[in-house]
Amino acid sequence: MAILQQHGAAAFSRGASSLGGVRLAGEGALALLCRAGGPLAIYAVFALLIGLPLALVLIQAIMPGLFDTRDASAALSLAPLAHALAEPRVTQSILHSLELAATVAVTTTVLGGAFALLVQRCEIPLRGAIAMVPWLVFLTPSYLKALAWVLLMSPGGYLAQLGVLPPALGSAFFGLAGLVFVHTLSLFPLAGFIIGSALTGLGGELEDAARLSGASPVRIWLRINGPLLAPAIALSVIAAFAEVLSDFGLASTIARVSDFGVLTYGIYAAASDYPVDFPAAGAQALVLLLLVVLVVLADRLLRRRADPRLISGRSRPSRPYDLGGWRWPAAAVALAIATLALLLPLAAIAARALSRTLGHGLEWSNLTSANVATALSLGTQANEGLLRSLGFAGLTALVASGIALLLSAQLDRSNPVLRTIVIGLSLGAVAIPGIVLGFGYILLWNRLPGFRDWPFPHYGDSSLLVMGYVAAALPYCLVVIMAAIGQLAPSLTDAARLHGVGSMRRLLAITLPLVFLSVVTAFLLTFIRTVFELPMSQMLIPQSGPPAPTLILKLFSHDRDGLASAIALVAMVAAGGSAALVWILARRFARPRGAVVSGTGNLVTEHAP
Repeated sequence: MAILQQHGAAAFSRGASSLGGVRLAGEGALALLCRAGGPLAIYAVFALLIGLPLALVLIQAIMPGLFDTRDASAALSLAPLAHALAEPRVTQSILHSLELAATVAVTTTVLGGAFALLVQRCEIPLRGAIAMVPWLVFLTPSYLKALAWVLLMSPGGYLAQLGVLPPALGSAFFGLAGLVFVHTLSLFPLAGFIIGSALTGLGGELEDAARLSGASPVRIWLRINGPLLAPAIALSVIAAFAEVLSDFGLASTIARVSDFGVLTYGIYAAASDYPVDFPAAGAQALVLLLLVVLVVLADRLLRRRADPRLISGRSRPSRPYDLGGWRWPAAAVALAIATLALLLPLAAIAARALSRTLGHGLEWSNLTSANVATALSLGTQANEGLLRSLGFAGLTALVASGIALLLSAQLDRSNPVLRTIVIGLSLGAVAIPGIVLGFGYILLWNRLPGFRDWPFPHYGDSSLLVMGYVAAALPYCLVVIMAAIGQLAPSLTDAARLHGVGSMRRLLAITLPLVFLSVVTAFLLTFIRTVFELPMSQMLIPQSGPPAPTLILKLFSHDRDGLASAIALVAMVAAGGSAALVWILARRFARPRGAVVSGTGNLVTEHAP
């Protein structure tokens, strides 16, 4: 009996040990799964929102029969791609896009660099107010500025009515010259930001040394400042080139009216045709995507090769130039640029929104509030489109900033390799043309088996449009929020974790209060951007009705530009006013300075007095 008891005890001990080993192994596997779940979730989000749609665009270009509803085939064939590229219309669109992008890249860099130099390095009157102009221009959608210039430069437009537009200049506007002009005024803030940031780091010690050696200001700029700013100038050219290639606003307005075909509008025309011309759309999307990828690669190569370190412990701020009697003419030039880029287009939209017809001009008898009243009246198509866009923008901003916050918190705890990959993907996704991403969404949710039958999101529903908005806005939100979370000390969350505080509670009680203003910034940028998002709105129009950007273009194309201008005016006021109110409230009530964990494990947030 004793022997049996000993054997039984040994067997029980071995069984308990084996059960404990199984339990420990299960807990280890669960912990490993939890640790791997974060990176897997990050990859899944990027793959579903951005990666898979773009992959389908590339696959469709080399497998043209893959999405054929009658006779689907996965056979590789470059014949449709070669046929599409052999068409004169497609070839001309490619050449037009390259010609326009190259020209605008130069003019934008010259104007933006001169404006940055004038504002940052010269003593001019109204310097603070003039410095705000590029930000306002940058936030104004390109298609609204294009439509405003159509109102100004048309044969019966406002400038012709005022007698300041020669007929030859008006006719030349609707072509390459007009596109270059409007693109330059629209994109010069981008060049100004890039070159201006380099000017900020350009200390004054080198200039002072050259000046003491007897060098003239012209020689200093040619031999010292110019070479130091060369990388920033080159980056400005590359960024402007990519922006023009990806732009859909001017392509669907001035370029379409001028019969100046470009790639982005060619993709939209092929994808919106019935039946959809997938080979033509795929070929042009592939060409556009390859061009943008080449530009991004050139940007990365330039950043790696040319990286001058201008700020050191001995750097001192550069002295602003005293223009003397030229300070007022210089300020007048800056104000003229502000007028052409911002004030005049906004005035044209406001004037057209408050007038009955364009032909009768600015006479008192032609003024009316009917267009604005229609845009504000409930139940009208204009008001429904406006409310639809505002609602979509609010939902998109909430979802995109929430996802970006979760991903940023996860990435901050992940390995550096994953963080570097996601940051690179985010920056690369910013350069992806919205029209190409929208075409990928059509392939994914309307053609791909397994996805086209999903109840949510579903092709033709508002849910898919919101998902497209989120995909377009997520890279911007991720970059903004990751920059803020990266500045937090790891000890804040480590202390809470040691006291048993869960990850979600740490995020909401510690991380979020500390980066709240950055989250609000990402939210507001996404909100304003989505209200006027045109490419995704055009490609994924829901059956419930078009959003405001699509409705504005439709009304303009049907000679109802007064109502279209009223919708644009009300949308700008509503979006800008809402964003300003949210920002003021956020700055007023969000004043946390830090968070600590008490000895009992409770979270205590410290507030500024």
